[in-house]
Amino acid sequence: MAERIVVVGAGIAGLAAARELAVGAEVELVERLPEVGGTWGFEHPLVGELRRSCVELGVRLTLGVTALRWRERRLLLVGPGERAWREAEHLVFAGGTRPATAAELPLFGARAAGVFAGTVAHHLLEGKVRLGERPVVCGDGYWAELVLAELGDGARATRVGAAPASGPEAAAWSDWRPLAVRGRDRVEELLVGRGEEERALPCDCVVLAADQRPLRNVDGAIVEAADVTFAQLCADRVTADEVLGHAARSIASLTRRTR
Repeated sequence: MAERIVVVGAGIAGLAAARELAVGAEVELVERLPEVGGTWGFEHPLVGELRRSCVELGVRLTLGVTALRWRERRLLLVGPGERAWREAEHLVFAGGTRPATAAELPLFGARAAGVFAGTVAHHLLEGKVRLGERPVVCGDGYWAELVLAELGDGARATRVGAAPASGPEAAAWSDWRPLAVRGRDRVEELLVGRGEEERALPCDCVVLAADQRPLRNVDGAIVEAADVTFAQLCADRVTADEVLGHAARSIASLTRRTR
C-alpha cells in the first residue's frame, strides 16, 4: 500500500506539496477554508492549475475543516458536524504565515492599548472598526498592505519599514525598525531606530505587520520531527515561484522515499 500523507494548508505551497507527493503516496489535503488558494485566492490561475493536477492524481481534498492535533501519527480534524482522527505516516504543514508579535520583534516599553497584530488589525478594519487617528504600520509585505488598504486615504498613516512599490499613500520610514512603545493608558508614540539613531513617532495606534513567522498552530506539530515537515516559506514578500521552489525542497526527502 502507498504511504499515507496529510498536507495541512491549501495555498500554493500546500497544493504544490500535495501534487508532488501524490505521485507515489496516498495524499489528503486539509484546508480550514471552504476552497483552496489561501491568501492567493481560488481564482489565481496557478491555484486552478495546481488544484486540477491534485484532483487528477487522486489527492483527497478535505475543505472547511480545521486540523487541531497531531498525535501518534493521527491528525484530529474538526469541522461543521464532524470530528475525526485521520491516520497518516507523515504530516506536511503549509498553513500560512503571521507577523511577528511584540515579544518576537522585540518591541519594548509600555503595554498600552492600541497595539495590534497585523492579522487582528485587518479583521477589525474589515468590520469598520476605527483603530485610531494617527496609525503607524510596521512592516513591508502582505499584511502591511492589507491594513494600509483598509485604512484608506483618510488616515494619516506612517509606515515603518521599506516603502511599498505600489499601494496606498503612506509616509514611509525606510530601513527603520520599531524599538519601544510609549504611553500610559494608550500608545502615544513609537520609538524607532536606524543604526545608532532613534526617533519618536507620535501615534495613537501601532500595527505590527513585519517579520513573517510560520503559523505552527497544530498541537503536536510545532517543530520539525521525524513525522512532521514544514513546507511554508516565510518572508514579507514572496513570488509564486519562490513558494513553489521552497515547497519542493522541503519535501524532497519525502518524495524520494515514496517513489
